[in-house]
Amino acid sequence: MRFILCLTLLMFSMSPLFAAEKAQLRGIKGKDDRILIEKNKYPWTAIGRLNKEIGGFCTGTLVAPKLVLTAAHCLWNKKRKVWLKPHTIHFLAGYRRGSFIEHSIGTKFHIPSGYDPKKGQRLSVASKDWAFIELKADMSKKVGTIPISAVDQALFRSLTRGKTRFIQAGYSQDKAHILSVNNDCKMKGYNKQYNVIKHGCDAVHGDSGSPIFYNDKGTYKIAYTHVATTKKGTSEGIGVSGISFSTHLKNIGLWKQVVTARRPK
Repeated sequence: MRFILCLTLLMFSMSPLFAAEKAQLRGIKGKDDRILIEKNKYPWTAIGRLNKEIGGFCTGTLVAPKLVLTAAHCLWNKKRKVWLKPHTIHFLAGYRRGSFIEHSIGTKFHIPSGYDPKKGQRLSVASKDWAFIELKADMSKKVGTIPISAVDQALFRSLTRGKTRFIQAGYSQDKAHILSVNNDCKMKGYNKQYNVIKHGCDAVHGDSGSPIFYNDKGTYKIAYTHVATTKKGTSEGIGVSGISFSTHLKNIGLWKQVVTARRPK
């Protein structure tokens, strides 16, 4: 089963990307600062590739024992203009060159009301471009979880004033079979109306849903999730702030789970 799954996920990524690799992809801001993660260590183990049975992939992070954070547009079927079925989404934690630590399919989506993937990349749309996937299996003991920090504008300012180092990690389209990481992303601004940020992480297609996190006294915490890259002018990344998720998670009774860090055992 694992062998078949590996072959399948490899086929998901076999698209004509070679021409794109010759030119710098939009989303790479100047020098490409991404590094490749060759070893399965926490927190990288809690980050995984999110494969779709129709083809294509995004990035997701295990934030609670059976809950993955990603971008909402990753769960949308553009061709048919319908939401994908949860069981057609496969989360592969610690995916690296055809192998992975744990695998589970989705059982339920949590998508914010009012999010419409047909309305483009306006900030009002991007602010709701987040989703949680409930998984069939609990893999937290093997891969750990990265908790969410309810970052608002005040905390954003405090973190940036304190020169906090932000890390982004995802499965980029040109490095589809290994996790690539920005070890020091610059946060460029916070939009209070929509609770979104602009950032300077090198993030391209495939990085959608990837976490942007920081180390708070030894505990990694997700501050934002990457959802888009601006299409005009200077390339800038767009991330949704953790405060946007908190109300929903409190309403479904999962907030206490997503603010608790779990390291692999």
